[in-house]
Amino acid sequence: MNKSSTAYLFECYIWLVNTIARGPISRAAIDEKWARSSVNDYKKDSIPESTFHRWRDTVELLFDITIKCNTHGEYYIEEAASLRDTDMRGRMLNLMSVNSLLKDSKGLRDQILFEPVPSGEMFLSPILEALRDSCAIEMTYQSFNKEQPTTFIVEPYCLKMFKQRWYLLAYSPGLDEMHIYSLDRIHAVEPTNQKYKLPNDFDAETYFKHTYGVSVMEYEPQIVEIRIEAYQANYLRTLPIHSSQEEIKRDEAYSVFRYNIVPTFEFMQELRKQGSTLEVLSPQWLRDEFSKEATNLYGLYKGQLPA
Repeated sequence: MNKSSTAYLFECYIWLVNTIARGPISRAAIDEKWARSSVNDYKKDSIPESTFHRWRDTVELLFDITIKCNTHGEYYIEEAASLRDTDMRGRMLNLMSVNSLLKDSKGLRDQILFEPVPSGEMFLSPILEALRDSCAIEMTYQSFNKEQPTTFIVEPYCLKMFKQRWYLLAYSPGLDEMHIYSLDRIHAVEPTNQKYKLPNDFDAETYFKHTYGVSVMEYEPQIVEIRIEAYQANYLRTLPIHSSQEEIKRDEAYSVFRYNIVPTFEFMQELRKQGSTLEVLSPQWLRDEFSKEATNLYGLYKGQLPA
């Protein structure tokens, strides 16, 4: 293996980001970790000063981050707190950092389990290229309600990940509509030379602002309030269902959460997951819907389904 290869250097860059991202760290501490790292194929006790700063400069350019040194001679990432999981840069850095940690912990691989991810990632590259070049793609797609796949032209607008699946939001010229396509249901993607222009007022984050998941409905958002048992409320506090979530009441027995959201099927499914620990308070139509479902469920288990 050529130790100066691009692949090896990239591993070194990721290792450096991961090491410094954990908090302010001195050069001596960095060298100490480097001496024990499996990435250190040369088994050197330290990183030469010139090499360290060359890596530092490259990392800043590659990942658009700033590594600073404080008055105590400790290095830190200036924007570390702002790297959100929903930000692509933050997600990629997190994934690469985990991969680096796994390499440093080979003996733990059998003790770390991952969720299976549906296929479709192979189409990310051509779709990203189409987004970059503003070129339409020819896509062969089979939805769950179709027996056979169909082939058509779409103009990619954005990609979104939800529940371990990648989704493509695209405009279909043939239907003159926006649609969401799951990448695991794509059979083939072919690039075209057909250019398109993204609308000036389109913003992906704004487009999905009032929805949970990937279903966007042409309705105004509503105020939804739920009451949930105190213990289950802990899960919502640590992993909010939606960015608009706010806790408006809390006591020893339960909490009340409020959302400004379009109550899509996916949002309602997320509420249903809480079972009898959750009660929909408003709006009334949504409360009635859950009440009806509870009655039907009771009848199902009692063998007394309504006529």
